[in-house]
Amino acid sequence: MVKSAIFYVALTASLVLPVTAHSAIVHLGSGNTVDFYYDNADPGTLAYGTLQISGDTVYATPTTFETSALNGEGTSLFTNTGSVIVIAKDGYSFAGVDILEGGTYNTTVNGYVNVESSLQVIDSDNFFTRETNFLNISDLTASGLNTWEGYLSYDMTTAMWNNTNSIELTLTNWLYATSPDADSTAVINKTLAGSSIGMSITTVVPVPAAIWLFGSGLIALSGFARRRK
Repeated sequence: MVKSAIFYVALTASLVLPVTAHSAIVHLGSGNTVDFYYDNADPGTLAYGTLQISGDTVYATPTTFETSALNGEGTSLFTNTGSVIVIAKDGYSFAGVDILEGGTYNTTVNGYVNVESSLQVIDSDNFFTRETNFLNISDLTASGLNTWEGYLSYDMTTAMWNNTNSIELTLTNWLYATSPDADSTAVINKTLAGSSIGMSITTVVPVPAAIWLFGSGLIALSGFARRRK
């Protein structure tokens, strides 16, 4: 099970970013087929921790993403939103986004927890081309110390994403912990949230004579999960 937090976004080469007065959009680094950018002045993105890149995956491992409710305190909420921008390199187009996140929780007696997570995908060049989907969250009803996971595979081969070379991925999390009475406790954290970019080759590559080579595929995040067990 997962025990670390990761976060991701994708973008394309001729990107014009909507920069606010306090934004500082910087180049995070290059993947195999994309370049990653983020706002290093955005507190929501920084709350995920140091962003890192592995291939066409960008991730972070937050250490303070947590909420708790103890001894009849009722419900406490921790919420956060962070974004990353990904730009496709020449000759590539987006095929999809895989995102994986997870953490731990601990409940006693009548205490309970809940998680909601959404991923918004936005065409950086067309604000009205966007879609928001909620992650599938694992069961959170077991008492004691346990792990939880959330995941989503988002398809970008549909018509609405035709000619999209740049995207912004925005991940929003809501962590709830509830202690309904004096004997109950509930604690939940997030230690992994991840997104991997799938790409397709869109340029024609001549091999001998008239043979054309195309490639596509989504990057699995299971390796990150295994390393965080």
